Amino acid sequence: MLELDDISRHFGGVKAVDHLTLQVRRGEILGLIGPNGSGKSTTVNLIAGLFKPTAGTLRFDGHDIAALPPHRRAELGIARTFQNIRLFSQLTVWQNLWAARVVRESGWAGFKARWLAGAGAARDEAEQLLEFSGLAARRDQLAGNLAFGEQRRLELARAAASGASLLLLDEPAAGMNAQEIDELDARIRSLRDQGRTILLIEHHMELVMGVCDRVAVLNFGRKIAEGTPAQVQDDAQVRAAYLGADDGDELMNAALAA
Repeated sequence: MLELDDISRHFGGVKAVDHLTLQVRRGEILGLIGPNGSGKSTTVNLIAGLFKPTAGTLRFDGHDIAALPPHRRAELGIARTFQNIRLFSQLTVWQNLWAARVVRESGWAGFKARWLAGAGAARDEAEQLLEFSGLAARRDQLAGNLAFGEQRRLELARAAASGASLLLLDEPAAGMNAQEIDELDARIRSLRDQGRTILLIEHHMELVMGVCDRVAVLNFGRKIAEGTPAQVQDDAQVRAAYLGADDGDELMNAALAA
């Protein structure tokens, strides 16, 4: 579905992503992990179109997307969430979901017609997403007035509302408590069950190891391991990358298999 072939992104002398080859298979949940500064968010920004690669090729559903702007990638079926929440804070919960559908129809003209006249299918789907996110009771609240965990849930629902087949989730568990993370796990699985493909960038190892089909590990911009959660957990390079030493088995087990 998504192919990164020998992708690099350099900022001056900094090799944020360096010769990365990675495939995201249709219908899977692929985890992308690594220490801070390993290149995870840069990789997401390359896929979403915020950055252009210094070298390499990037294909989505057979399309070369390396030179496409973000809105064209969204139209092809790529949506994302952000480490730092970026909602339409002065729109209501309902309006955030409603606005996300603009990429699925005839541009802004279709958006205007839908805003004024409405469409039954769009309304029904928005209602389903309100239930999915647990925000039905908050539908008329401004997004900026929601609690942090509620904003996280709305951002995930808004990405789903775009109709994208590939969802890039950039640290969606950041700032969540244990109960919220358990609920996030269930929501990610539900999206996969609905036919979405998910690339999950996350520091919360219990979530990654529990929900992902495969995991790829970055360090200093390079991929150092890839495989099932169990394979990655047992990889010596991964342990060294996270702990700075090869003899941290007990700490790595706690981090990766908590």
